[in-house]
Amino acid sequence: PGLHRPAVRRAGGRRSVPVLVLDDGSVLDDSPLIVKFADAQATISRKLLPDDATAREEATALERHLDVDFAPQVRLFVYHHLLPDRAQTLRLFDLQTPRVERLVVRAAFPLLRRFMRRFMRIDEPRALTARDQVRRVLDEIGERLQDGRPYLMGDRFGALDIAFAAFAAPMILPSEHPATGPWTQGLGSSLDALPQPFAHEVRAARETPAGRFARRLYEENRDHH
Repeated sequence: PGLHRPAVRRAGGRRSVPVLVLDDGSVLDDSPLIVKFADAQATISRKLLPDDATAREEATALERHLDVDFAPQVRLFVYHHLLPDRAQTLRLFDLQTPRVERLVVRAAFPLLRRFMRRFMRIDEPRALTARDQVRRVLDEIGERLQDGRPYLMGDRFGALDIAFAAFAAPMILPSEHPATGPWTQGLGSSLDALPQPFAHEVRAARETPAGRFARRLYEENRDHH
């Protein structure tokens, strides 16, 4: 976090990832734009967005809800409990990171931690509020799946499933995830190396219908889509 900004700007983005640079040099620096581009290139059997206009509007609205009311709360809760543990945080930050950045983060970790807490407004009261909001959204997703549908919009895997699985990953720590997988391999199945409040929420989230759904998405779809 923070060190990504120069790379984002060099690629033509603004402040955050993802940034997709197309062959013609144009830049897509927002996830919905990238999804629409990918959907336009996909074959009919691999479309990411619903064909029906009403269903597409519903999927877009729910994705926006997750983007605003779920993902930032997951991030805030996780970092609140993880940042005090320098060793575990650095082990996570080391994954897929250039050597120079690893060295910089190690040297400047106290400053980076302070920056992240201030920029993301991380503190105990907000972390508790975030935890409760994450639980509510997991309940909402679970209720949506009660009718037996295999995916959030019905019978076909799509962009909304990708978004939810990605946003939920820090709370369920799926082994198939390119970051949480390698990171958690060294933690052991008990997760006892994690701060207790974080480990407790991970265990609880994994057992919710939404958590089981997200884990299934990684198990069945991560290597196929």
